[in-house]
Amino acid sequence: MAKTRIPDFVQTIAKKGGMAMSNGFAVQFDMGTNLKKYIESGGVSADVYQGFCDEAQLPPSQAATGQLQGRLLGEGSISYAHTKLYTDVQLGWMCDANMEPFKFVNAWWQYIFAEYEPGTDSPIDKDGKYEPFVRDNGFSGMMQVDGKTKYRTTRLRYPDDYTATIRIVKVERGMSSSTERVSAVHVLQDAYPYTVESIPLSFGASQITKATATFHYTKHHVVYNDISNWSWLSGSTPSDNEEVRFYDDDGNYIGDQLP
Repeated sequence: MAKTRIPDFVQTIAKKGGMAMSNGFAVQFDMGTNLKKYIESGGVSADVYQGFCDEAQLPPSQAATGQLQGRLLGEGSISYAHTKLYTDVQLGWMCDANMEPFKFVNAWWQYIFAEYEPGTDSPIDKDGKYEPFVRDNGFSGMMQVDGKTKYRTTRLRYPDDYTATIRIVKVERGMSSSTERVSAVHVLQDAYPYTVESIPLSFGASQITKATATFHYTKHHVVYNDISNWSWLSGSTPSDNEEVRFYDDDGNYIGDQLP
């Protein structure tokens, strides 16, 4: 009878720190001072728009390819890679009663398009703050919309003003660790939301309201770490027998802190 390999498989999993789970992730946003001030002046907390993100994807690695035809040796066509391709990512949030995740992505999207009052050269957010059109917290106050808004003009801001770095951090607890460990970080550069998806509402079965946005970015790279025997939680200090080492896509050591 052939010897079972299940114990070896289980032992290998244990040595590697367990299996990777799809719910082990965190999303971080590194925004410029003006963009961050604009978003958070509308009553949006970083704890909410980072902590309430419950849907994300690790972006794919793709390449555009071409073909060479009719080679002299009779080998037919050959395919070759020539350009890196970057695919947009979609992030989703659970919304609290204050709808802060929706306010977050909508304010970010709104910041791209600076609005100006008719006949002026100053944007309505000239002090760097988000300008809501609400007069009070009641339903009647929500109906009081400034009639001048339809006459405002729009001028696009420069990309450096509204883009940010997004980090999708893959974390694991694992079988041999009681704390979270960072195995890889996908760093998305020059990212911004270009679509804030519609939010369905219904008198039917009630469920948590979700906010979803699609982000474009110029490029991404992946930073790796070996967490086989690692129990360090981001922001804390590893023990003496644990080594924190991050590597770039080419395997080069880049430091012991999150990129």
